[in-house]
Amino acid sequence: MIITSISDVHIKESTDSNFSLLKKFFNHEYVRKSDYIVLNGDIFDILIGGKVQYLKKYSDFFLLIESAIKNGSKIIYIEGNHDFHIERLIRKSKKKLGIPDEMFLHIKNYFDIEVDSRLVRFTHGDDVEIENESYRKYKRAINNPFVKFLGDYIVPFSFIEWIGHRASNKSRGKNVKKYELTVEGQEFVKDKFRTSSKLYFKDHSNISGLVCGHSHCKDYFKLDDGKFYVNNGFAPASKSFIKISDAGVEFIDL
Repeated sequence: MIITSISDVHIKESTDSNFSLLKKFFNHEYVRKSDYIVLNGDIFDILIGGKVQYLKKYSDFFLLIESAIKNGSKIIYIEGNHDFHIERLIRKSKKKLGIPDEMFLHIKNYFDIEVDSRLVRFTHGDDVEIENESYRKYKRAINNPFVKFLGDYIVPFSFIEWIGHRASNKSRGKNVKKYELTVEGQEFVKDKFRTSSKLYFKDHSNISGLVCGHSHCKDYFKLDDGKFYVNNGFAPASKSFIKISDAGVEFIDL
């Protein structure tokens, strides 16, 4: 079995360099041979709700999905904090492209795959991170069913795009300066997520592997009991993806 996973690509337009990186991922020989391709959240910089305009704006992305499925891979799209309430959009894409339901799955929280008799959990990682109450309040707010209804049926597409990118840029400006651009910041995030993964394993003893995104900090951490936490980081910076098979875990360069 081969599983490949990428997260935190943060595509804004299908013409930008981040989309080119995702295209390179889908065209990689290991990805083309994958039984599962896991898109582990924040593939887009902003993708909210089920607006049909996304099918046109990101038509090249959905063609990549269609091609991978025709090649025999099962696609798992796990929501992040930049791409959420997208189940309706994925249903529309499957209907438009004639994709079988079981081959393209929308996952709200996490997805488990058994690898060599061990359970590996894929999750965006924001549910794993500890000690971030302000973010948890934000996540509870955006997951409100009323917010989903507004995004799907009431708020215009153009306004969703505007307010989403505005919030994203504001958040990124603060976090990049504080964490991503300094060695100290990266070490802080790495240690925080390693501690978070240890606590997560303690509460979920049946899980042997944890594959996350969200932190924008590339890391592969093995625990003493053989369990592991792995994160590909911010894909445009790491220029890599995760490959998991019976042989183990690897970072593959793009």
